[in-house]
Amino acid sequence: MTEHGPERRAIREAMTRLLEGHPVRSDGKLTIKSLAEEAGLKRWILTHRHQDLQAEFRDRIAAHGTDPEPVRALKERIEIVTAENRRLREQLREARSTIAMLERHIAVEALEATRSSTTPAEAGPPRLRPVPDKTDLPTEGNQ
Repeated sequence: MTEHGPERRAIREAMTRLLEGHPVRSDGKLTIKSLAEEAGLKRWILTHRHQDLQAEFRDRIAAHGTDPEPVRALKERIEIVTAENRRLREQLREARSTIAMLERHIAVEALEATRSSTTPAEAGPPRLRPVPDKTDLPTEGNQ
């Protein structure tokens, strides 16, 4: 066995763990960086000293096809969480818009109340109207 035999054995064992989806030391991604982490080696050792194993890993990834099951499950979870985040951000935007509109209505009402208490004879009917619900808004065909 050569002087690099233990390194080569560690790299091959790391390849197997990554491809089976059972990482011990790395994030489980099928990358050279993760392979080096999984083998417990510096990346340059893998990319310079063991280029044949690097090529073997890439070939095994191509033959294996997809990400390991844990990585695939995490990617699916990220997509779900991202969609939920997008939906919540849109709700927040709508809520902030409604709050700003209500703040303006409260300010106008406060001004009118102040004005009507100082000059009751000049005060006419209130200028505020109820805020329409989304169901009360006219549609394109009903305008």
